[in-house]
Amino acid sequence: MLRTFPTSSAHGLPCARDAEPVSKEAFLSAMRQAASPVCVVTTVADGQRMALTVSSFLSVSADPPLVSVCINRNSRMCSAMTATGSFAVHILADDQAHIADTFAGRPRAGEPYDFSCVEWISQGAGREPLMCGGAISAECSVVSTTDAGTHRLFIAAVKNLLTSERRPLLFWNRLYTSPSAVAGA
Repeated sequence: MLRTFPTSSAHGLPCARDAEPVSKEAFLSAMRQAASPVCVVTTVADGQRMALTVSSFLSVSADPPLVSVCINRNSRMCSAMTATGSFAVHILADDQAHIADTFAGRPRAGEPYDFSCVEWISQGAGREPLMCGGAISAECSVVSTTDAGTHRLFIAAVKNLLTSERRPLLFWNRLYTSPSAVAGA
């Protein structure tokens, strides 16, 4: 059950209450209201390319350049990223929802996890390919991991970056969306 609280008239903020345990359902419902960029995380493990759509991407630091992603600890992707110590994260552009669906295992057409659904830039042996046409692609090297609940948090140094001026694809309330036009832009 989702809990709502009365608001103070002065600030519109929730009034203080005694802490109550938060249920999984209430937490998930609340988190649906947090818009996040839609990303595809890729890696190569034992010669096999792997990819997974995630919405748990975060910029951590500019000096040094660090990012983070969270991956379910029971997934093959988590095992592969832990073993290789490297990955790439690709923030999709607002017209790339079909790519998100493909790497989430539910393509609108074609096969799940089909890398031919988008063009890739090879960077040579031992390097992570970067996705063409997205908002941002970053080749990363893991600097630390932390297990938290069902997931593993990967913090990684950005080794290479490909950017564009494209608007990112966002996920909000179980829907794909994109940022509104910015005034004066």
